[in-house]
Amino acid sequence: MTKNLTGVDDVLKNLKKMQKSAEEIEGTNTIPFTELFNNSFMQANTKFSDIENFEKESKFDFSEMDSIDEKKLDEFVNLNTKFDSWDSMMTSASNKWVAKKLGL
Repeated sequence: MTKNLTGVDDVLKNLKKMQKSAEEIEGTNTIPFTELFNNSFMQANTKFSDIENFEKESKFDFSEMDSIDEKKLDEFVNLNTKFDSWDSMMTSASNKWVAKKLGL
């Protein structure tokens, strides 16, 4: 008894496309805040419609990340987002960015 599989070519094509995308984003990437924290991400996970309003309301200078008090930023994130820290917000946004780039 045999079974014909349909769609295998499509699966292989999608896997090759995903592999190519993974190779393109491999390593260190510089991602603009507006791309990483796109409006959809911000609206789903924060009290803000976009990253610009988040930055404005926070009163932190995100162009000088090293100068930001991490505890104060974590407090702001905890009060205004679904995340308990800036790191967890960054991780979530990064994971979503990678998934989008891979076509998932």
